[in-house]
Amino acid sequence: MTIIAGTAYQFLRDQLFNGLHDPENDDLFFAMYTTQADINPETADLQSSLTDELVGSGYTAGGFQLTQSVIYTPGGSDRPVMDFDDIVIPNATWGITNDAAQGAVIYNTTVGPQNDKILWIFNFGSPVAVSNGTVEIQFPDASNPALAIVRSTG
Repeated sequence: MTIIAGTAYQFLRDQLFNGLHDPENDDLFFAMYTTQADINPETADLQSSLTDELVGSGYTAGGFQLTQSVIYTPGGSDRPVMDFDDIVIPNATWGITNDAAQGAVIYNTTVGPQNDKILWIFNFGSPVAVSNGTVEIQFPDASNPALAIVRSTG
C-alpha cells in the first residue's frame, strides 16, 4: 500500500483562505497509519474514511491532540509556517506482531464543516516499529522556515 505525502494537503490552501480551518483555535489531531494504509491526497478528504490506523500499546485510536499551534510569518518573502509541540509516546509497542507505522495525517475535530477534514499527510519514509520504547514525533522549530515540517510552498 502507499501513503502519498506532501507538505500540505491538496485543498488546504483553499480551505484556509475560505475560513474553513483556524489552526490556532481548532482542535487538530495527529493520527498514525500502518504499512497497509492507502492514503492519497487526491482522494482522501475525511479522516474517518481512512483504514489501517495504527494499533498498539501507547497509541489510541484517533491519534494525539496537537498542542501549541503557532503560526510564524518570518517576514520578507518567507511564507507562513506552523509549529506544534512534539508528541512523546512512552512505553510504546507496535509493529512487532502487527503492522508498523508508515505515516500519519493531521486532521480537524472541531465541530462544524471542518470536522474530520484532513489537513496534512505524512509518510515517515520507512516503517516505524517499537518494543516497549519511547517514540517522539518532533516538529522542527518553525521559526526557521527551512526546517518546518508544515509550511506553505506556494
